[in-house]
Amino acid sequence: MMNELYENDPADYALMLVREGLVGEEAMILTLLGALTSDDVQYALDANEMSPRFYGNEDEDEDDSMDGDEASALASAGWGTDEDY
Repeated sequence: MMNELYENDPADYALMLVREGLVGEEAMILTLLGALTSDDVQYALDANEMSPRFYGNEDEDEDDSMDGDEASALASAGWGTDEDY
């Protein structure tokens, strides 16, 4: 039974090993990641919407020119100074 599952559906076999407690989750993850190329890992993460593009890119510059600027915030809210009008 196990040999047949291993031959016909290795992914289900790997899941069965983890579910049955024969192999730990982290050990299985490390084993599979060690067998994949970086491109394979990137493809899998992207295909499953786990890549940075699905979580937002923290590397992108955000326009924070008004962050912490009380005068700009007040002006935006309609509470500007005489110079703003």
